[in-house]
Amino acid sequence: MLKSRGDIFISIRSRDLQITSANNNNNAGTLNLFENITAEDDEILTVQLVSATIPNSFYNLSTNNTNNKFFFTEDDVGAFTEITIPDGSYDIDELCAKLKTLIEAASANTLTYTFTYDEINNSLNIKNSNPVAINTRINFTSNSCRRFLGFKEGEQIISTTDGITSNRAVDITDTRNSIYIRLPNLSNNKIIESDDGRYSNAICQVPITLSRNLYFQYEPPTPFQMELVQKQINSVDINITYANELEPVNFENADWECNLIVSFFKDPAYKNKTRDINLHAMMARRVEEYRRDLSEDERKRKMLDNIVNVNNLNLVKSN
Repeated sequence: MLKSRGDIFISIRSRDLQITSANNNNNAGTLNLFENITAEDDEILTVQLVSATIPNSFYNLSTNNTNNKFFFTEDDVGAFTEITIPDGSYDIDELCAKLKTLIEAASANTLTYTFTYDEINNSLNIKNSNPVAINTRINFTSNSCRRFLGFKEGEQIISTTDGITSNRAVDITDTRNSIYIRLPNLSNNKIIESDDGRYSNAICQVPITLSRNLYFQYEPPTPFQMELVQKQINSVDINITYANELEPVNFENADWECNLIVSFFKDPAYKNKTRDINLHAMMARRVEEYRRDLSEDERKRKMLDNIVNVNNLNLVKSN
């Protein structure tokens, strides 16, 4: 087991970071270190995220998350009416109540709509007040709130008094049930995410465990220790996203904190690296000496030929 020669504790508060991008999500920034952290030639650096204080201030439905649309049309004709749901943090009952108000206000036939959530089966049923006379066609697109309501992508038609029932589980997280803390400028080749199968800059995955508008503490019992490729740290870039790195968490200007530990370890492969370097240097010297010998032999041969030519000597090999 590797033994550390010491640790450096880095406390990061979002309010202290230098903002390097144009977004207003309060999810990213840079901490410039007053003094560089540098490992010796025979050492490696590692970093761990040992704790974090995270506000559950981010909305589960918003323009930022591209999931705040609902598309429907009545009497099964005409273009779909697009409804934009106000950004917010909803539970399933609150979302259904908001949708009912918005749909009924947009109804061309003054229909009323009923949303019934079945908690035991985690499913949702939607009805209109006159389905036999007036059908309602709903288009659950990729940018709609379909996963909240428990529907797969595609169209559904309310044409009977039974209405339509969700064909997947109701998910008010919209699959955003965890966030990822990333260190983009600290190079490593130890982490792989299933999103694209390539090496990742994520230092940890933080489950979203508590209710909205509360702070929750992330303190993993055994933090992942990430070995770095580089031997010097001048700054720490930090970025908090969902599973997709291109989807930033919008904290709505609430502050968060993260605590990192940077450790120094003796590199067990350093002796082999040194031996390989020395072997390579020795071979390079031997090759250079051989080239010099060849060059010297060539120089002597040319000098001898020149002497023979100048003195018009006719040298004949003896048998």
